[in-house]
Amino acid sequence: MVKFIILCFFLILNGCSSLKKDVVDCPKVTAPKKAVEVIVKSENKLPVYIGLRGIKTYCTKDNDNIEMEISVNVRAIRKDNNIEDFVPVNITLVSTDMNNKEYDRDSFKYSQFLLKGSKIVDRETDFDIKIPNGGQVYLGLR
Repeated sequence: MVKFIILCFFLILNGCSSLKKDVVDCPKVTAPKKAVEVIVKSENKLPVYIGLRGIKTYCTKDNDNIEMEISVNVRAIRKDNNIEDFVPVNITLVSTDMNNKEYDRDSFKYSQFLLKGSKIVDRETDFDIKIPNGGQVYLGLR
């Protein structure tokens, strides 16, 4: 009976270790110049600067693809911070194959809250995307 329990334990351990994915180098993430920073109108019709302020990536091998987890920091800056406000943010992440044909896409739209008295507000947003071998990744704001 003890041997059976030990055998089951080792089988479970061995099965869990096979779930581990291989970490690989991430493809370069490119952001077109016009999509890195934009000026948008807030809910109260005031201009707000929205810009990408850094990314963190983590990639693993997934069959013939690369699975990328990416964390994007978006910064909102406004001059008039005497009122609470909301600003629309649209982020898009696109992967392409070697022929620059779209392969996968992840988009996120939200309203970023701007607290009264806050001139600068940062928010981190996470994405997942699949990239074919030899593919590229594009990131942008709209």
